[in-house]
Amino acid sequence: MSSPLKIAIIGAGPAGLALARLLQINNITCTIYDLEADRNARTQGGCLDMHEGAAQQCIRECGLYEQFLAVARTEGEVLKIYEPNGTLVMDEGSDIGERRPDSFKGRPEVDRKQLRTMLIDSLYPGSLQWGHKLKAVKTDPTGRTEKYDLQFENKLETGFDLVVGADGAWSKVRHLITDVRPQFSGITGVDAKLSNIDIVDPALSKRVGQGMCLTLGANTTVLSQRNGDGSVKSYGFFRGTEDWHKNCGIDWSNVPAAKEEFTRKYYDGFNDDAKNLLLKADNDDFHPRPMWMLPVGHRWAHRQGLTLLGDAAHLMTPFAGVGVNVAMEDALSLATQIKQWKQNVWDKATNPSSALLIEPVRAYEEEMFARAERYANETMMYLDLFFHERGGVAMCEQFAKAKAEEKEKEKAAAVSVEVIEPSLVAVEA
Repeated sequence: MSSPLKIAIIGAGPAGLALARLLQINNITCTIYDLEADRNARTQGGCLDMHEGAAQQCIRECGLYEQFLAVARTEGEVLKIYEPNGTLVMDEGSDIGERRPDSFKGRPEVDRKQLRTMLIDSLYPGSLQWGHKLKAVKTDPTGRTEKYDLQFENKLETGFDLVVGADGAWSKVRHLITDVRPQFSGITGVDAKLSNIDIVDPALSKRVGQGMCLTLGANTTVLSQRNGDGSVKSYGFFRGTEDWHKNCGIDWSNVPAAKEEFTRKYYDGFNDDAKNLLLKADNDDFHPRPMWMLPVGHRWAHRQGLTLLGDAAHLMTPFAGVGVNVAMEDALSLATQIKQWKQNVWDKATNPSSALLIEPVRAYEEEMFARAERYANETMMYLDLFFHERGGVAMCEQFAKAKAEEKEKEKAAAVSVEVIEPSLVAVEA
C-alpha cells in the first residue's frame, strides 16, 4: 500500500483554500495553515470579479458553483468613468459612451468575504489550522529525506512532502525558492471604505452605481466599487514614491484631519463627489497603501517539495482585475496535476518517494509561468491607462480599439465559415 502524501498549504486566501478543497475532494489529504486567529480576525477587503473560464471552472470543480451563483452579483459588472470635473464619459448602465468589449462580459462580482467563507466551510473539519504564524521552512536536519519541517511561532510540524506557499505578497515560502522580492509599482495612495452609503449619502450612492466607478484624472484617480454589504470601497491612487506615505507630512493617526489634508493636497480640480468618496469614508478604514508587484515574467528554478501560487508566485497590481482569477487558475492547475500524478504514479509505486512529486509540480510551474506573464503584461497595460496624462479619455480609446479588434476577428471567423461550408457540401455530394 502506498504511504500517504503529506501536503501543507500556507495561507488561507482564495487560492490556498481552493487548492485544499480540490485536493480533498480527490481524496488527497492536506493541511492548510494561516496566521490569523480565526476567519473573522480582520476585514477581507472589497469584492472580486470572477471571470468565466478558469476561475469559475475552479469553483465548479470545487462543487461550489450553486453557492457561488447565490452570492454573485451580475449587476456589479457595470462600469462608469468620470472626468475629475464630474463629466460622465462612460456608463454601461445607461449606454452613455461606448461599452467595453465583449471580453469583459461574464465577470460577476462576489465579496471577498463571501468567497472565502464558502471555501472555508467546504473543507474537512480540522484541516484548516488558525493561529499558525510561519517563521521558517526547514529541510530535514538529518539530511536523510527530501521532506520539510514548518517552524511556526509556537510549534513545529514535520515531514511534509510538499509545501505550497499561498501566503501572499510577502511569502515566507518564497524565500526558499527565489531571492526575488516584490518591488514598488510606482502607484500609491489610500484605501478607504464608506459603509451604508445609501443612508450616508444617497446622491453619492447613485453616482457610484451598482458596479465600478472610476474618476480618472491626469495620473491621479479615485477608484470606487460597490460591495454586496452596502458599502463602497474607494482607492485614492496616484503616481508617487515608495516612501510617500512616510514623508508626505500627513498624520495618519488623526484620520479626520488626514482625510481633509490628503484630498486638499492631491485632489485639486476633482469635484466634491469624487472627494466625498474619501472624505466621508469610515474613520476606522482609511489607510495609506503603496502598491507592490513582482517583476513581469518572474520565474524560478524548480525546487523539490516547494512551490508557490497566487500572489506569492506572481503578485500584480489590481488594475486589470485578474489577480484572483489567475490565483484560482493556479489552484485548479496544481490540483489537477497532483491528482493525475497520484493516480498514475504514486498509487502504483511499490516504494513511493517524495521525489516523484517533481514532475507534476514542475509541469504546473511551467504552465503557470507562461500564463502569469501574459496576465502581468495585461496588468501593466491597464496600470498605464488608469494613470495616464489624458485621464479617462485614454481608457475609453483603448476600449474602442479592443472592440474594433473583436469585430475584425468576428468578420474573419465568418469568412472562414463561408469558405469551409461549400467544401463540405462538395465532399458530401
